Amino acid sequence: MICNLGNKLKSARIQNNLSRKVIAQRIGVSVSMVGLYESNVRQPSLPILIKLAAIYKVSVDYLLGTETNKQNVLYLDGLTSKQIEALKMTAECFRNLNK
Repeated sequence: MICNLGNKLKSARIQNNLSRKVIAQRIGVSVSMVGLYESNVRQPSLPILIKLAAIYKVSVDYLLGTETNKQNVLYLDGLTSKQIEALKMTAECFRNLNK
């Protein structure tokens, strides 16, 4: 079994204010199967794991516990190019302050 996968799945679902029923509908499995994933009784297939990562806005590496890069990830979905550029400039300003 993949260490802590169930705990990470449950935690991510709760942090996203989603029910098991909603997750089950989005990934095409039963509600009880979601519970089995979260309790480490069953492991999701790779396609299901990819769907879960996308729904929870985390990486598959995070869910599997194989992240080697400890940098935080900022998802920019739904932002305009001007908004993304503003965020990049803001981040650069903070980096310069920390030097």
